[in-house]
Amino acid sequence: MKIKVLPDTVINQIAAGEVVERPASVVRELVDNAVDAGATDICVVLESGGHSRLKVRDDGCGMTRDEAILAFERHATSKVSAIEDLTTIGTLGFRGEALASIAAVAKVKLVTRTAESEVGTSVTYRGGKLADVQSCAWSLGTEIEIEHLFFNVPARRKFLKSPRSEMAKIRMWLAQSSLARPGVRYRLISDGDEVLNLPRASSLEERGAQVCAGDLMPVSLDEGGIVVAGMLGHPGQALADATGLIILINGRLVSDKIIVRAVREGYDSMLKDREYPVGYLSLTLRPEDVDVNVHPQKSEVRFRHPNQVFAVVQGAVLSAVRRIRRPMAIAANGGARPQEKAETAAPVMTPQPLSFMRSAQEPANGPATSLESLVREAFREAPRYQPPRGAVVAQTAPQVAASRPEERQVAEQPTEYSAPQRGPGEFRFSDLRFVGQVLNCYLVCELNEMLVMVDMHAAHERVNYNRIRKARAERALTVQKLLIPEQVKLTPEQVATLLDQEEALKALAFEVRQASADTIEVLGVPGIVSHLRCSGLLKEFAVEPVVAGWRERLEERIDHMAARIACHASVRSGDAMSRPEAYALFQQMDESELSGACPHGRPVVAQFSRDAVERWFGRDR
Repeated sequence: MKIKVLPDTVINQIAAGEVVERPASVVRELVDNAVDAGATDICVVLESGGHSRLKVRDDGCGMTRDEAILAFERHATSKVSAIEDLTTIGTLGFRGEALASIAAVAKVKLVTRTAESEVGTSVTYRGGKLADVQSCAWSLGTEIEIEHLFFNVPARRKFLKSPRSEMAKIRMWLAQSSLARPGVRYRLISDGDEVLNLPRASSLEERGAQVCAGDLMPVSLDEGGIVVAGMLGHPGQALADATGLIILINGRLVSDKIIVRAVREGYDSMLKDREYPVGYLSLTLRPEDVDVNVHPQKSEVRFRHPNQVFAVVQGAVLSAVRRIRRPMAIAANGGARPQEKAETAAPVMTPQPLSFMRSAQEPANGPATSLESLVREAFREAPRYQPPRGAVVAQTAPQVAASRPEERQVAEQPTEYSAPQRGPGEFRFSDLRFVGQVLNCYLVCELNEMLVMVDMHAAHERVNYNRIRKARAERALTVQKLLIPEQVKLTPEQVATLLDQEEALKALAFEVRQASADTIEVLGVPGIVSHLRCSGLLKEFAVEPVVAGWRERLEERIDHMAARIACHASVRSGDAMSRPEAYALFQQMDESELSGACPHGRPVVAQFSRDAVERWFGRDR
C-alpha cells in the first residue's frame, strides 16, 4: 500500500465529519460567525428541521467580494494571523474550517455586503466546488443558505435525526447560547412558524429570565481574575442529567465536567447521586488561562489552573445555596415559577472572598482552602435569637421535638409568637402567622397576603442535619453509650457492608461491633437519636447501595448518612405539632443555613399568592 496525498475534496469531507455532525452543527458555526461579525439581529430559518434547507441571516459587518470567495478556502479566517493569537482567542470562530467543511457536503449560497460597498456579492458552492459568483442588490450583512446537507454523503445523511428532533436541538442551542450575547436579538423560524424570538436584553439577568424558567437564585463571585455570574435553581428542581445546566466560558457555550462537578459539590448534600441542578453560569477569565482549541466543534475547553476554577465555582455556588431560605413560589396551575420581587424576595447575595485550592504546579502563596473549611464556614453558628419578653415557645431547645409525640415537651398555654423585627425584604420563618396543621405533615401559615405551607418534617430535618454538621465541624458530636447493647439482625452480606463503613459510622458517633455472622451489636449512638431504636437506621445503611469509590470521597458518604440520621430524628408525618412547637421550629429555621431545602434538596416551604388562590375559586372573573 503506497502513501499518497488525498485530494482536496476528500480532505474537506473528512474535516466536515469532525466539524459538521448535524444541522445543529451548521447553525452553531454560522451563528458564531454572525456574532463575531458584530451582528445585533440573527435569524435562523429551517425547512424540515434543516434537512432540506436552512438559512442564517445577520446584520453584521458583511464581506467584500474577494473576502466572500476566500472565506470558502480551508483555514481562511480573519481572527487568527500568528501563533501567538491562539493563546488569547476572544472570538467564537477562529479555525477557518467551517465554511469549507459545510460547502464540501452541501449546496451553499452566500450573499453579503459591507457598509462601504454599493452592491452585494453572491457566491454559490456545490459539493465543495465553486459554481457561481455575481454581484447583486443586498442590504448590510450576510445570509448563508444551506440546501440538502450531506447530499453527496448518503451514509452520513441516513444517520440524521428526525426533523422534529433537529429543530428541537437547534432551538435549545440557540436559546442557551443567547445568554452569552444579551444584546443580540435571536429568532428561529421553522417551516414558516416562528418558534423562538428573544428580543435584545440589557443584561445577563434579563436574558436569563427569557430563557430559564423556575425559582432561581443569583450566583455572583469575583475572585482571583475569575468572575462567576448566573442563576441556579432550587435543589427541588434538580434533573436526572446535566442538560438543564447551561455553562458559558468567556461567552462560549461549552460542556465541561469540572464546572458541572463544582456546581454539584457547591450544593453540598442537597442533591442525590444522579441529580443535577438547573440554571446557568457564566465564567469570565483571562483568555490565556483557558484553551478553547481542544475540540473541533469548540464545545469543550481546557483550563490552565483547573483546581482554582473548581474552587471558585464551588465557593460561588455554596455561597448562593446557603442563602436558600425563601419559599418556592407556586403558580395557580401548581407549577413553580420565578420568585417575584416582593417583600419576601431573597436579598442580593454578597459572597465572601475565598482562597484557592491550588494545583500542584502552582506556587503556594498561602494555605489552600479545603472543602472541610468551606463547609465549616457555610455552617457557622448563627447568633441565638432571643424572643420578645412574654412570648411563650416550645420548651424543647435545642431541638424542636423527638419523633415520638409522647417524648415532646410543650408549653402548657399556647400563645401567639411575636415575630422579630428584621431588615426589609428578608424572608423570616418567624414572621409567619401559624394557622394550623393539615394532611398530618404541613403547617399552614399566612404572610403578607400570601398562603405559606411549611413541610414540618423537611424543616425539622434541616435543623437536625445542620446540628450534626456543626457538631462534626467543632468535634463536638458525642456518643451516647447504651446501658444494654442493641442487637440488629442482618444477612451476612449486610453485616459485611455495614462493617465496611465503620470509619463513616465512627465519624457520626456510632459504636458497633460484629456479634455473629448475621448480627451487629450497637454499643453507642449519636446523642441526637439516643431516644430512638437505631436498628432501622443501621439496616438502611447496610442495604443502601454504596457508590463505587466512596472511600475516596468519605465526606460525601458521611454527609449522606448524616442526612439519614437527621431524617430519623425528626418529626414524622402523622405527628401532631402544637402552636408553640411550630413557632419554636420557625425560630430555629431562621437560625439555620440552607433553610429553604431539606438535606435531600426537597423544598421546605412554598408560597401561594393571593391572586393564585383567588383564581382557584374563580374570584378573578
